[in-house]
Amino acid sequence: MTNNTAVVDVPARIANEIQVLINRGTLSPGVHLGQAELAERFQTSRVPVREALKLLAAHGSLQHDPNRGFFVAPLSSNEARQLYRMRHLLEVDLLSTVEWPDKARLAKFKAMVVELEGIVAADDRTQWAVKHREFQLAIFDLSPEKLILREIVRLWALTDRYRSLLLATGSPKGNKKVGSACEQEHKLIAALGSKDLKRLLAVYDEERTYVEDVLLGVLRERGL
Repeated sequence: MTNNTAVVDVPARIANEIQVLINRGTLSPGVHLGQAELAERFQTSRVPVREALKLLAAHGSLQHDPNRGFFVAPLSSNEARQLYRMRHLLEVDLLSTVEWPDKARLAKFKAMVVELEGIVAADDRTQWAVKHREFQLAIFDLSPEKLILREIVRLWALTDRYRSLLLATGSPKGNKKVGSACEQEHKLIAALGSKDLKRLLAVYDEERTYVEDVLLGVLRERGL
């Protein structure tokens, strides 16, 4: 039973590692993924590699041409706009159902933001991507609507390639100055602490709109 589970997990593990490479920009949009090269890289046969590529193609991270193979999916303004629109709608809906945090959880949020400020000051974009996602998840996890949260997490994975592009073009918070980089995160915590749902949604909407505008601007500049 254990051995079978291990075999089944190999394609998922490989798919996850390839996705990380895509998100980091190591594997650029349009790059062909050779199964032989990947099998050698992951020290396995082609069978689990092909299954991993199929998983990523179903996920939307890769495109599959039956005659030419698998390619990293291209970036496009049209796709980004739709993905972020879906995220926006679901995230607003989820935030509308949060249960107000106690003092201990608020203190945890504040500590997370202090850590984020240090990361921004150090211009550590990779660490920012990890820690800011943890902060986002902690906020959204205040909602009891876990099915919606699961779908949001799925959409996060689909937008990670665009998020990486944004991080690669500047500081972790786009064009914002370091001193104000985590201003929105502090405002979110303040709204949660005062149990002000209207303010919470307004702060979220401001930040989300800013990120989307910057991203779409970058894509337009690249003709995508």
